[in-house]
Amino acid sequence: MGTLRKYLMNGAIISSVFSGISAFRQGRRAPSDWRTYLTWIAWALTLAVAIGTIRKDSVDPEAAKTAAGPKPAKPKKKAKKD
Repeated sequence: MGTLRKYLMNGAIISSVFSGISAFRQGRRAPSDWRTYLTWIAWALTLAVAIGTIRKDSVDPEAAKTAAGPKPAKPKKKAKKD
């Protein structure tokens, strides 16, 4: 996959872009106060985490597979008693 494409087609980035659009619209309608600044800070942090996650996955693809944690153990089959 192309370098830029992996960033643009990622669900976290797309979600962050839509939340940025929402924050922009809210900022235009509402007066600028502390809540507006917190909204922009939250959006910037969300975008930074999304970019960092994509970058980490591209550097170490094996870590992306184990990021969800270890797989649950399969139950052992009981031996039949005759």
